[in-house]
Amino acid sequence: MAVPTFSAPVVTKDNITGLTKASYTVSGTTEKAEGRGDTEYQAKRHAVVKYRATNPLAFLDLPA
Repeated sequence: MAVPTFSAPVVTKDNITGLTKASYTVSGTTEKAEGRGDTEYQAKRHAVVKYRATNPLAFLDLPA
């Protein structure tokens, strides 16, 4: 499996809670990587870290 690539993030801000939400589409899958944080950077990082935690084999770059 190749290392996944993430699309450009869709970043939205929740005006009620003040949190920022980032959503990526992951190449080769129908999954989305989503994260939340106080800033845009934290939301993007949380999305990637959360995706990596649920799909650890995707980042090993094992030959098919």
